[in-house]
Amino acid sequence: MLSYRFENKKFVAVSESEATLHCFSFAELDLHQTTHLFGIQDPLSTQKENFQEHLKKYLDKESHFLFLAGLVLSAKNDMFIGYYEDYTLLSVQLKNHEDSAKNEPIVMVFYKDYTLLFYDETLATAESYIQHMNNTFGQLSTIDDPTLLIPYALIRYDLLTDRHFLKEIENEAMELELSVTTDLKQAQNTILELRKILSNYKHYYLSLIDLFEDLSEDYKELLSENAIHDYQRLTNKLDRLYKYTVLLNEYVFQVNDRFRAQMDLNLNKTMRTFTILSAIFMPLTLIAGWYGMNFENMPELTLEYGYIYVIGFSLLILISSLVYIKVKGFWK
Repeated sequence: MLSYRFENKKFVAVSESEATLHCFSFAELDLHQTTHLFGIQDPLSTQKENFQEHLKKYLDKESHFLFLAGLVLSAKNDMFIGYYEDYTLLSVQLKNHEDSAKNEPIVMVFYKDYTLLFYDETLATAESYIQHMNNTFGQLSTIDDPTLLIPYALIRYDLLTDRHFLKEIENEAMELELSVTTDLKQAQNTILELRKILSNYKHYYLSLIDLFEDLSEDYKELLSENAIHDYQRLTNKLDRLYKYTVLLNEYVFQVNDRFRAQMDLNLNKTMRTFTILSAIFMPLTLIAGWYGMNFENMPELTLEYGYIYVIGFSLLILISSLVYIKVKGFWK
């Protein structure tokens, strides 16, 4: 567990008794919940026992530990805010542009006197989150509610690279539109991937907009005017990113329509080729079938140059058909 206190527009590490923010990992919480439920303990680890006492002290305050611990562990899979009698629970996720499976879940439990922050230690450290918050707080002129502004600080820092990332997706969609005729299979895979990414981002931004609107409304009496203004500005930024994502999604749909049209065009070209070939060789097939009957009284069978005549006639039909097709522009 790491403990912090807000001083001079930043969180600084302090002793546990002086802190207003305590940071725990989900693994530590899961360990303590398992111990509490099943009595499974590691007698060789004094550190685990000390941690369990620390966490229980904070989570058991006026609430049932098992209920709250389970709530925190399940909340990391979604983004929402829940209001309870003694505390408020808020869950957010910080994006990983390269791999959505590595999005960083953060769950905060707000009490009257202190806040608990839970994080995934396999993806980031508590120190990194504190640094992100301090970077954001350093840009604000007035900070009246540092604890309630933790979600604002984390999300605002996380959004710094979003517009650049979405611009890269737009450039990729433009390049895909220009090259859609060269590699249809690759184009289809790329379109599906872009649609999946944009769908995730649309859901992400919309969830944050709903969450911060609820936070601003329900905490209206507790938040200062400056804090409410900060959340409103962040919500407006999220709304612009959401609309940008929607426009990109529509653009990808247009590229997909062009991809479908190109596939239909290629199919039409293929069918036209087969149709032309069928039209050319159909008379030749008729001749071959006609003279393949081998009736006894067929006069052409006794002609000295009958074979040459049939060959010449077939070539004449072939050449005439090709000339006709070229003149009419059927094969371009």
